[in-house]
Amino acid sequence: MPKVIVDMDKCTGCGSCVDACPSGVYELGDGKTKVIAEDECIECLACQDQCPENAIEIQGD
Repeated sequence: MPKVIVDMDKCTGCGSCVDACPSGVYELGDGKTKVIAEDECIECLACQDQCPENAIEIQGD
């Protein structure tokens, strides 16, 4: 299972990752991205690629 890491110091809560993720791994809450379904991550890296702040890292198995 991949590890989804969001750097909260870099995250601006723009929602790009929420929109990009086809698996519903993220949601916005309190002005930041929250990982709500890490086990659903398919390692497509769309969230990582779309994050303008480079705040997301997906670490594969």
